[in-house]
Amino acid sequence: MSRRVRSALAGVLAAVLTGAGPHAVAAEAPERIISVGGAVTETLFALGLGDRIVAVDSTSLYPAEATALPQVGYLRQLSSEGVLAQRPDMVLLGEGAGPASAVEQITNSGLAVENIAIGWSPESVTTMIRKVGDATGAGDRAGTLADSVAADFAALADAVPQEDGPTVLLVISAGAGPLLGAGTHTAAEVAISLAGGRLALPTLEGYKPLSLEPVLAADPDYIIVPSHVVEILGGMDGLRELDVIAETNAGRNGRIIIADSLYLLGFGPRAPQAAADLARIFHPDADIPLESAGGDHPLIQLAK
Repeated sequence: MSRRVRSALAGVLAAVLTGAGPHAVAAEAPERIISVGGAVTETLFALGLGDRIVAVDSTSLYPAEATALPQVGYLRQLSSEGVLAQRPDMVLLGEGAGPASAVEQITNSGLAVENIAIGWSPESVTTMIRKVGDATGAGDRAGTLADSVAADFAALADAVPQEDGPTVLLVISAGAGPLLGAGTHTAAEVAISLAGGRLALPTLEGYKPLSLEPVLAADPDYIIVPSHVVEILGGMDGLRELDVIAETNAGRNGRIIIADSLYLLGFGPRAPQAAADLARIFHPDADIPLESAGGDHPLIQLAK
């Protein structure tokens, strides 16, 4: 994994950790779109609008074609000059875009700007898809996609056992500093719940630095680690040296799950497939629907 991709994945997580203003609307379907936010960019491509995107932010890592486009900075550190230099006729700003001064300059330039809310629920995902479609003149296609995503979430909910799910700890890093554990009111909590799991640290709120004692007391059944964190740590050998891995039953018994950050926590159109991939690990005897979006290259899997 390249340094650029690792940095971008850290940006995805930083956006997830903290998760917009007046807007103008384009009179006609836009032809030159700047997309800010991984879920927004993923949605545009899913709607067949990838050829209209002229630039993206650094959290736009899927599909691969998005990473080849010019960049206008990180979601929360946009360059207004970089945005305007691309001569877009629409800017889609995912929730949390900033800084405020850059967003104000972009909005005051007269460009059509749409602020797109990114939520952590099936309803939020389908609402986001419809909003992107309405803003770009692809409302019918967005409605079809949203209905399909809603049906996938419903099929998953019917199949996932909802009682006695495993306890799960998701640990992340947004760059320098200690590992953080995911608690309530996070994208991680929702993703784990959709897959039929439970938070191992339910009294933790948000993302907080981890210490070993409460992790050992919680004794999670599974620990989820984003793939880019594994890379930062020097691979699986570095990961296994962490005390929260080495001294827990999950670590000793091979129940460490490596997950693509954007796929699991981005809550774009692939969110039902991500939750299904996780559910297949949590509930190996259940008949979980939905094919993995990773195909032959699993995006969520038990560490080897």
